[in-house]
Amino acid sequence: MLGGEIIRRRHEDSDLVSLVTETPLLQMIDDEGGPLIWPRITETEQKAFDTTSRKLYRYLMRIQEP
Repeated sequence: MLGGEIIRRRHEDSDLVSLVTETPLLQMIDDEGGPLIWPRITETEQKAFDTTSRKLYRYLMRIQEP
């Protein structure tokens, strides 16, 4: 879902096209979760998606530490 959301936003925002994929990814996820998915998904699905997004964010922050 996150990959699909990145692609959707890159199509809608021409400024995102020139960025490496990691930049929009880190703009969309944080320690609170991920973006709201459109078209809407159920609250349970969004919570599961947010949990996965938080885990991915923590992992990416850990591998970026010196």
